[in-house]
Amino acid sequence: MQGSDDGSSRATLIVLVLLFCVFPFGPAFQSLGQALVFLSALYLGRARLVSSFQTMPRDVRWLLGGMAAFLLWNVFATLISPSQHHAEPGSYFVGYAPLFILPWLTGLLPKLDDAQKKKLLSFAAGLVLIWGLAVFSQYLFPWRLSGLSLVEHTTRRAQGFYSHPMSLAYASLLIWPFAVRLLLKSPRLWQSWCFAAGAAMLLLFSMSRIVQLLAALVVLGNVFIMLSGRQRLLALMASLLIGTGLAVTDNPVSARFHNLLHPTAQDVMSDYPDDRLAFWHAHLLIIQERPWLGHGVHQGNAFRKPYYERLGLGDFKKQYQAHNQYIQIVAEGGLIALALYGFWLVMTWRVLKRWIGDAFIRNTGQQTLLIFSLGVLTQNAFDDTCVRMGVVILFCVLFLNLPAWTHKPERAA
Repeated sequence: MQGSDDGSSRATLIVLVLLFCVFPFGPAFQSLGQALVFLSALYLGRARLVSSFQTMPRDVRWLLGGMAAFLLWNVFATLISPSQHHAEPGSYFVGYAPLFILPWLTGLLPKLDDAQKKKLLSFAAGLVLIWGLAVFSQYLFPWRLSGLSLVEHTTRRAQGFYSHPMSLAYASLLIWPFAVRLLLKSPRLWQSWCFAAGAAMLLLFSMSRIVQLLAALVVLGNVFIMLSGRQRLLALMASLLIGTGLAVTDNPVSARFHNLLHPTAQDVMSDYPDDRLAFWHAHLLIIQERPWLGHGVHQGNAFRKPYYERLGLGDFKKQYQAHNQYIQIVAEGGLIALALYGFWLVMTWRVLKRWIGDAFIRNTGQQTLLIFSLGVLTQNAFDDTCVRMGVVILFCVLFLNLPAWTHKPERAA
């Protein structure tokens, strides 16, 4: 019986390794990986599939149900919208469904033992380091991946194997709290340094100012939370030294913040101080028409153009989406959708607080959720397929760290 259990838990390790393997790559590989994980987890957890609904804690049930309700409402809002009858809400639901299906199935799998957790950590650390080195090479010798071919690229702003540098930036932001906390907790582990070095290169060379600012806050916050006395002082001095070096030298960080203080015509193409303000203003006009129900998902350029024209921005080259996830959610599904999304966030925080006994995993998960929620104030990161894959991995790891669903919570509310 023990051999059977060990074999099942090794299968759990393979499932997680597969998720991590596809994370650095684009939507095609990620979709394939998620499909394989779905089939594998469904087969391995089939014996507990039905009974899991009965034994599942109410908090966990509300978490999964909150995301399912959010997606179903957006499908409904799209179907009843007079302006979005041509949209494909079915494909939208399929694309977002892994957010609640894969974590639930992963939670049915056997738990990893300490040796397997160490193997998973070693694999993830090596993968992130290789990913970071690939991104670093894009800065030194600009290239990008087009299909299965490497082609020359004109910009030194790295995008990894994704279609856009912002996708890379927000995907790497999801792993940054773990990288920082692991290094501060276990500085003698080689995995800590590989994970931190790889994640730092992803953040540095994707060159997102907002993401880099949030990453710096994660570092400073954890220095005060996890360290004390002389260790804290040394860490703060090192952080100050690194920050000063980045500020006074020519590097990707200083270049991007210089552009923020001295924007060019390419950086700001509207009469607004920042083009994001134009995005927000146009989407507020969209929201005013259907504040409760929204206009549905898959709002394309043709749909947005009349609203930009009402602002005198008919020739504006950046008639983009809102670049604020909360505004975008209201534009698509109305205030009802925003309430459901907020409920999902609250229940995620509650599950982390009540049901994750490991303090390191619990606090890391809370920081990741918080930093992601702040980051989407200036980007539609939740709608980015590559970034959303990171959220799926985060929730799968969370569900694997839940205690047995027939037990009481390990921590009181």
